[in-house]
Amino acid sequence: MAHLKHQKRFTVSVDQADYDALQQLCSTATPPVNLQYVMRLAVRNLLEQHASRQLTFPLERRP
Repeated sequence: MAHLKHQKRFTVSVDQADYDALQQLCSTATPPVNLQYVMRLAVRNLLEQHASRQLTFPLERRP
C-alpha cells in the first residue's frame, strides 16, 4: 500500500459487534496490526475493486 504524504482524516461509526470483530481481526493477525491499518487496507481494496469493475456487491444505500 502506498504511503501518502497528505492523508485525509474522517470518522466512521460502526455497530459494536462490527467494532469488536475488527478488533479481534487486528489482534489475531500475525503480527498483530492496528485498526487504522486494517481500515486503510479495506478502503484501498474497495477502491481497487471499483476501479477494475470487480465489486461483488452494489453500493446502493438501503432504507
